[in-house]
Amino acid sequence: MPTYEYQCRKCRLTFEKRMTVEEKKNTKVVCPHCDSDQVRQQFFGVSFSGKKNPPGNPSGGCCGSGPSCCG
Repeated sequence: MPTYEYQCRKCRLTFEKRMTVEEKKNTKVVCPHCDSDQVRQQFFGVSFSGKKNPPGNPSGGCCGSGPSCCG
């Protein structure tokens, strides 16, 4: 289940809320501290985990070899 991060515009509290994508569409998020509905979702970098990179092939950036590398 995804975790969404929000910040209250009234009291400036940053908080997280876990909910499904469907719940997010249908839920009015309110601040747990001051009950304000003036909250804004925070967007930060996303990290993924899964299949590892093959040896000798760094993730991102220039690989340092071959004519097509970092062309």
